[in-house]
Amino acid sequence: MHIKRIAIQGFKSYKDETTTDPLSPHHNVVVGRNGSGKSNFFAAVRFVLSDAYTNLGREERQALLHEGAGPATMSAYVEIVFDNSDNRFPTGKDETVIRRTIGLKKDDYSLDRKSSTKSEISSLLESAGFSRSNPYYIVPQGRVTSLTHAKDSERLALLKEVAGTRVYESRRESSLKIVEETERTRAKISEDIGFIEERLGELDAEKEELDKYRALDRDRRCLEYSIYSLEQEDVVEQLDEIDIKREQLVVAVNALQEECADLERQAADAEPEIRGAKQALEIIRIEREQLVAEAEEHARARAQLESSIQDLEQDRSSGRDSITELRRTVDSLARDIRTRESELSRVESQYEKALGAETGLRAQFEVADQQRKSLLQKQGRSSRFDSKEERDAWLTSEIAQLETSIQQQRVQYEATEQEQSELQARLQSIGKAIADAKETADACMRQISEMQAREIQLKEEKDAKISQRKELWRKEARLESGNSDLRDELKHAEKAVSSTVDRATSEGLQALSAVREKLGLNGIYGPLFELFEVDETYRTCVEAIAGSSLFHVVVDTDETATKVLNELNQQKLGRLTFMPLNRLHPSPATYPEASDAIPMIDRLRFNRRYQRAFQQVFGKTIICPSLDVGSGYARSMNLTAVTLEGDKVDRRGELMGGFVSRKGSRLQAAKALMQARARLQAAEAEARETLATLATLDQEITALHSELQMLGARIAQKGSDRIGAKQELKLLLKEEADTRQFGEGAGKSLLALKAQQRSAEQERQALSEELQSPFLRSISAQERQELERLLAEVDAQANELAKLSSARVELEGRRNVLHNELGLGLRMRLEDAQSQLERATAENPDQSIGMRSRELAQISRAQDDVAERLAETHREIEDKAREIAELEAQLAEHRSSLDRENRRAQKEMEQLEQCLAQRNLYLQKKNEYMRNIQDLGVLPEEAFRNFTRAQIPKLAKKLHKTNEKLKKFGHVNKKAFEQYGIFARQRESIQQRKQELDQSAAAIEELIEVLDQRKDEAIERTFKQVSKYFSEVFEKLVPAGKGALIMQRRTDRVAGEDGSDSMYAEQEDPSSSVENYIGISIRVSFNSKTDEGLRMQQLSGGQKSLVALALIFAIQRCDPAPFYLFDEIDANLDAVYRTAVADMIHELSRACQFVTTTFRPEMLVHADKFYGVTFENKVSHITTITQDAAVSFIEEAQPS
Repeated sequence: MHIKRIAIQGFKSYKDETTTDPLSPHHNVVVGRNGSGKSNFFAAVRFVLSDAYTNLGREERQALLHEGAGPATMSAYVEIVFDNSDNRFPTGKDETVIRRTIGLKKDDYSLDRKSSTKSEISSLLESAGFSRSNPYYIVPQGRVTSLTHAKDSERLALLKEVAGTRVYESRRESSLKIVEETERTRAKISEDIGFIEERLGELDAEKEELDKYRALDRDRRCLEYSIYSLEQEDVVEQLDEIDIKREQLVVAVNALQEECADLERQAADAEPEIRGAKQALEIIRIEREQLVAEAEEHARARAQLESSIQDLEQDRSSGRDSITELRRTVDSLARDIRTRESELSRVESQYEKALGAETGLRAQFEVADQQRKSLLQKQGRSSRFDSKEERDAWLTSEIAQLETSIQQQRVQYEATEQEQSELQARLQSIGKAIADAKETADACMRQISEMQAREIQLKEEKDAKISQRKELWRKEARLESGNSDLRDELKHAEKAVSSTVDRATSEGLQALSAVREKLGLNGIYGPLFELFEVDETYRTCVEAIAGSSLFHVVVDTDETATKVLNELNQQKLGRLTFMPLNRLHPSPATYPEASDAIPMIDRLRFNRRYQRAFQQVFGKTIICPSLDVGSGYARSMNLTAVTLEGDKVDRRGELMGGFVSRKGSRLQAAKALMQARARLQAAEAEARETLATLATLDQEITALHSELQMLGARIAQKGSDRIGAKQELKLLLKEEADTRQFGEGAGKSLLALKAQQRSAEQERQALSEELQSPFLRSISAQERQELERLLAEVDAQANELAKLSSARVELEGRRNVLHNELGLGLRMRLEDAQSQLERATAENPDQSIGMRSRELAQISRAQDDVAERLAETHREIEDKAREIAELEAQLAEHRSSLDRENRRAQKEMEQLEQCLAQRNLYLQKKNEYMRNIQDLGVLPEEAFRNFTRAQIPKLAKKLHKTNEKLKKFGHVNKKAFEQYGIFARQRESIQQRKQELDQSAAAIEELIEVLDQRKDEAIERTFKQVSKYFSEVFEKLVPAGKGALIMQRRTDRVAGEDGSDSMYAEQEDPSSSVENYIGISIRVSFNSKTDEGLRMQQLSGGQKSLVALALIFAIQRCDPAPFYLFDEIDANLDAVYRTAVADMIHELSRACQFVTTTFRPEMLVHADKFYGVTFENKVSHITTITQDAAVSFIEEAQPS
């Protein structure tokens, strides 16, 4: 075992926490300048391990605390960690930590981080080898010097301390004190025996006269007994009568109290009924005010609706004419359009026919006209050309030009035909778009109608939910008012319970639920009174047995109780007593099997999980009909018996109880509290449910409002879409008319191009035929005839064609007029009229009137409901007012009856108190007679035989005569016989005591001899060991010298200074007495083993220090310790001796640990670990350093 680490904080110069690195188990050296804190380091170790710092005063404690700049140090500690791998400390751990903390008022010790005491630490140190009798395992500064100056007697005292003679001396001193006390007692006993012998002689002369006195006194006591006995019998009879009367009065008082309690309960029940009725009346009044306000609101809304409906009716009457006119206009336009469409169909049919006839005729005309022109041109060309070649050249040129023209016409015809096809496709597309636009407009109209219907439905749902919300608001107001009264009732119940317990318990009970919620503990079951039920019959006796245990809190474990208790203490929330079920182990009770003994726990109703708690409180209690019955069971069965009235008797026979008032019952108050709490919880739950329903309704109303807003936006959007579709339809119709017109123009162009193409082809064909014919100067006769025919035919056809064209143009003009009238006139007017009609219909007040009418009907129904509810409210107010008046009358009657019954009960109580006072008076008399009879002592038989039938007056006369005779013996010592017996017994007892003291004195003297002998042996044994080790150590330190210890005795002084105290004088007779030892001297020689040697007074300072160190090493060998602490033991040694001491420490450090401080380099040579102490800003620090650093440190510290 050795010191492993040392931690210091706040101790002397070590302000900050300083912990050394692990110390070597062998030799450790601490170096530092003077004043740096080396000695304080050793003082810290002594502070923990030695008795140097015990019984400290405040100033001494303050001196141990660090003083310096900064905050004041209020406490300090030193902690030593031991390596306990060898189990020298019986802790079973590899490390043992001992800490001592000091403050201005007290010390604290801890062992392995657990609180301990100084005695436990001292015992542990002694078990590990730290002997109190050997203080030299720690050698502070000055200890060596003080040892060098020690006297011989002081060295002898040191030897005695090492030998452990303190125990012997302490026991010897105690024994001597006992011997002295025994001698004093023996002398006192001898004096007492002489006095008793003298007194016994005097009492012999007084006994004869006392015999006569005793005969008279016997008669007196017999008479007094008879008188007391008769009077006691009278008192017992009176007590029986009083008990009967008392029982009658108790029954009467209980009946009156029951009646008063019933009246109080009725009054108490009436008060909350009155409060409830008043509260209900107030709620009804509030509801009436709300209904009145609602009725006024409905009246205003109805007036507004009626005014709005009236305005709409006026608007409807004026709007009906315009709608009728619009409808007539629409119908008229529709008829005109149908007429025009029919005419257009007929005109188009005629136009088609006329166009076909004209086209056919024109084709014929063009063919004939072309033939005619060809013949005429041919006739004209006959004179124009001179030869066939010239004619053919010209014809070929013409034919080529015609072919080019025909080709161009064909291309133009195809382009026109393509354009006409595109126009037809466009017309089809426009027709489809027109149909889509109409469908879109119609769909928008249908959707608008559907959404308007949905809007009406949503408004109705919203109004219904708003009405429901109003009802819930009224319900919430009623519940809040009721909850307020219930809270007041709960406070009243809590106050009633608090009045039955102390304030701290009341505060704790009120805070219990909050603590349970805060800590989240499920193991808190509540106060005992909340966990059971009992019939009213047994309430009084249960309450008498339970007492304050009713308010003890039942929990599952003691851990839960600790948590709650800590929270209560921390928050200062009162005080509670807990019943942890895991800590309750009630012993089972044996109950008598009899009908007049009922186990109380069987009359309680509770959850079996709390069985232990109820067994602890009520398990050893039985209910009996009377105390007489209960006392027998209580003593025989080791139980507590209680009556229904609350009187109880315990197993020791102690009676407790008396009259118990039925007022102020703890169980009733607790029951009322639980009921009030349950009602409030139910009401609060209903209020929370109502608030939740209100919140849900608010959300639903908000959702309906949002849906209405979205629906309105969608209706507006659909209206906008319909208007857009109508505008698009107008544009499409106009585009359709324009496209159709373009198509007709393209058709005409096709016909014209076709005619031109035919004419050109005919002309090319004629030229080609002429090119093939021979060249003639004129046309042939056939051609001339053909020409004439063609001229006539062309003229006829031209006339016919002119007629047809005129008819066709007329039809075409009519058709165009009809198209324009339909497309740009009638249809647009019809569309406008329909739009106006739709707007008028949409703006028609009928729908608004219907909506307003429905709203008015709803408001009418609501008004009817409000009126009905107002009437009902008025009836309820009247009923409640009558009910309150009746309840107040009943309450007044109850209070009057209660006052009357209380007065009656008070009178009965006064009679009962008088009866109890009389009973107490008679009981006192009875007890007095019993004491008088007991004071008479043992009576002769004639006391029970001679005077049993006598009367009290006769007995009084006889007693008077006997007392007169006794007066003559007034001077007689009435206690002569008694005193003689007492003194005789005292003499015998004192003589026996004297013999015991003689035996004790002899035993103590024998013990003193044994102690002296053992002390002598211990000193002799220790002296031989120390002397032997001193010689060995000195020879190792001074190889050329020799040293010895000399035991000085009183005989040495008698012998004189004749050299008998030589270096070997310790070999004197070992059987000499301890009291003969007067000191221990030292003789040493530093240069010879044969010289007589020098005494300590003859040595130099360094030699004295070496001798003192040799003595310390010898003592340590005699009583070795696990480690040693040396503080500058080599300060006064020469270099040679310092080396010798260092070598010895090195040798010894193989077996134990050394911690030394030094200013000399010799101690560093063989050391294992080095520590440097520095001092900065008035604070010391200790750190591990190297050997070289330690040597440098010492060299710098050496004087130059």
